[in-house]
Amino acid sequence: AARLLAAALAGPLTRSPAHAAVQVGRLRLDHVAPGTLLAYDGEVTEVEGRVTLEKLPEALIVYRPIAGY
Repeated sequence: AARLLAAALAGPLTRSPAHAAVQVGRLRLDHVAPGTLLAYDGEVTEVEGRVTLEKLPEALIVYRPIAGY
């Protein structure tokens, strides 16, 4: 209940000075814990250390299962 009240008082994230949205073509993650799972191109692999994610300018297509199938 307290989190809901705090969210209502704070307003949307677009007005928050503590949050920002950016669009980037590359994201580097450092200090990734050993055994962290990463899925890409339909494959899943374990990663650790430094991971760089790159995105082409086209739209990102996300697939998800449909409930009941």
